[in-house]
This record gives sequence, structure tokens and C-alpha cells, in this order.
Amino acid sequence: MYHPLSDIGAPPAVYRRNAPPPPRTEPLTRRHVDVAVIGGGFTGLSAALHLAESGSRVAVLEAKHIGWGASGRAFGQVVPYLKPGQAEILRHYGPERGEHVIDAIGRGPDLVFDLIERHNMACWPVRTGLIFAAHSPSGERGLEERTRFWRARGADVDMVEGRALADLLGSSLYAAASIDRRGGNLNPFGYARGLAHAAVAAGAELHESAPVRGIRRENGRWLVDVGNDGLTADAVIIATNAYSTQLWPGLSESILPLRGHGFISEPLSDNLRRAILPERQSLTDTRQLFSGVRVLPDGRIHASGYGPILGPESIVNPAAVSERLRALFPALGDLRWTESWSGWVAMTADHFPRMHELAPGLFAGLGYNGRGIAAATLMGRDLALLVGGATDTRTVFPLTPLQPLPWRRAAPALARALVEVYRVRDAIDELRFRRARNSSHAR
Repeated sequence: MYHPLSDIGAPPAVYRRNAPPPPRTEPLTRRHVDVAVIGGGFTGLSAALHLAESGSRVAVLEAKHIGWGASGRAFGQVVPYLKPGQAEILRHYGPERGEHVIDAIGRGPDLVFDLIERHNMACWPVRTGLIFAAHSPSGERGLEERTRFWRARGADVDMVEGRALADLLGSSLYAAASIDRRGGNLNPFGYARGLAHAAVAAGAELHESAPVRGIRRENGRWLVDVGNDGLTADAVIIATNAYSTQLWPGLSESILPLRGHGFISEPLSDNLRRAILPERQSLTDTRQLFSGVRVLPDGRIHASGYGPILGPESIVNPAAVSERLRALFPALGDLRWTESWSGWVAMTADHFPRMHELAPGLFAGLGYNGRGIAAATLMGRDLALLVGGATDTRTVFPLTPLQPLPWRRAAPALARALVEVYRVRDAIDELRFRRARNSSHAR
């Protein structure tokens, strides 16, 4: 397993060019704070902001730079769902807690966009909804079921078909899709910097290039080792997600980091910008592997795609992404890609996030399975509540014991095999889908 912190590639340039300037950081000196937050991504920055607003003295310790990890490399969708569906959530958490989780996650985009508006964050926020297209008959049935579920709860979610869908997409490829107007998309790196600026304005201190080497309990306080410097804290939040190290026994072994890949095109012509996803929703479909597409405010196509899921950073051939987009938007022709990157996604065995109290006053939240923008913002807020003395009856996710994956050593081989299964299933679905579409067009 290649260690995530050994990556040297920065978050994508298109995100960095269109983000606010770096927040103010402080030199690290030995002192005492109420809370030390380890990790400068969505979880840690949300926790720092909410703690600082409640009057706590907070120090954020980031090994590299604010938003450097998955938070600055994400696709950018703000999704009101977890990876498992509502039936799985109810089975996993039970009826009462499951209903609470479903409702809270459904309102997750509200928290994100409210923070953006309240703190005037420059992060390309677009809240015209999310489009989920049916890539197979079973995918269409799943979307119909989810749409019925949320409509029964009064959510602004609809199935769209035919000409209405073609106009929404700028494409006639899909026969049916669900549009969820609660969600949206943004520049995730800009959002991370926006959270950091808001946290500083509320009184938090940020420390970059401050990799934590260890933490230990001594005389009722936590000693946080940052080499020659360090600090003591009454409480510590570990918010390193897929970039977790051996900082606490078993934490990094409780998740499986997998690589996600992103691609950016040259700017589209004005005609294509007006025709493709004209309302600027992001589009994904029901295949197992990455299928995200959106048009950025500067007119570039942003697509997620398949590449090596493990190992070091590498250059990925965008041929498969180009082929998928030509089928979706034939007018694009031969699209020129100008940038690609990858980042680590923290997967859990059951695809549910985790929140832990590892020891008295030591908390961690991680494992968002590719649904991190809203879920991590919620998690940070809830970790702040726990540090403040609340119980997990007030949080979205319950506290659970830390459980390292027993098959972690075999995880790379298992992950590669599972992704290959998904790839074959997607290819079969793609073939059936195209045949069905061609047959309907012929009639």
C-alpha cells in the first residue's frame, strides 16, 4: 500500500487558480490550547470553525497545506446521500437512529451552502441540483425508488425523461434520470480555504507544515508532538481521513484508501457551454465506477474517471473518459485534456462513515466513501459538539468502537479484484444500455 502522505502533487491548478488566497497561519510555539485539531481538510476545518465560534481556543495542525488532501481534490458534488441507500441505512442503524441519519444527511447540503453564504466563501457554489442518470434498467428502478422515497418526505426530487431530460443534459443518451435540487457543486479547494478563513476569523489558529508525530496522555492533558515544537490540549480531534498515519493504533487500518482520478478539459466554445448541462448541474449515472461530469464556471469540462486505485501517483490515459463523453455529448468531438490528478478516498467495509472516541478527550471522524463534502462538514460540526460535552444522541452518526479491518493486509488484492468486477459489470450494462437505446431509436 503506497502511503498517501508521500504524494507530492498539489490539488488541481484549476481549483487553486479560482480559490481565495491562503488563510493566515501562525508559527507553532509550545503552549496550551483547549482543542488541537489534526488535519486541515473539511472535517478538521469544520470542527475548528464550530469550536472557535463557541469560544474554544483551537489550533489546527496540518502536515502539508490547508486543503492539500482529499478535500482539495474532490469532484465537488455536495450530495444529500450516503453511499448506501435508505433501506441499508435503516438496517444498519435501526429504525430510530436510521431515520435520524437519513434526515440529517438529506439536510447536509443546507449546512454547506449556509456556511458558504454566511462567510462569503469564493468557491464557485452552484445549487441548481444534482442529476443521477439511469445507466441500466436496474439503475432506473433504483432511482425511481429513491425519488419516491424523498418525494414522500417533501424533498424537491423528481424523475425526468424524454425531451425534458435531453434539454437538461444537452444529450439524448439517457432515457431517465432523477434530479435532486437539494444538492449542488462547488470548488472543493476553495471551500476548504473558505472554511479556514472563517475559522481564523472566529479565533482559531492554523499551522501548516506541522506533521504530528505522536500524541500521548500526561497529567490530564494531551501532549501533541510536532518535532521541536508542539502543544498541549485538553482534547484532540484526529481529522486525517484517508491520509491517516500510525498516529493512533488501528486508525489507519480501519479504512481502505483508494485513489480517485479527475480530468479537466480546455475551455469549451460559447455554443457548447450553452448546450451542455446548461443549468450547471453535475451529472453522474448509476454505474459502479466513477462517472461524474460537470461544466465549470470557466467553461471547462470536469470529469471523474477510472485509473489505478492503489500505488503511487501516476499519469492516467484519459481515453476512456474521452470515449464516455463523446457518447454523451457527440458535439464535443476530440476533447483536449489539460490537467489530471488523483487523490485518496477513505473507504470503509460497509460504506458508512465512522466517529470514534479513541480515549477520553480524543476523537476521530473519517470514512466518507466519496460522499465527503457534506458528510465531513457535518462530522466536523458533530465532533465539536462532542468535545463540548454533548453525547452522541445529538450527533448525526453514533460513536462506535474502533475496529481495524481484519483483512487489511489482503485489501490491495481484494480491492483490485472488486474494481475489476465493477468494471466488467459496467461494461456489460453499457453494452445492454446502448443496444436498448439503439433499438428504441430504430422504432
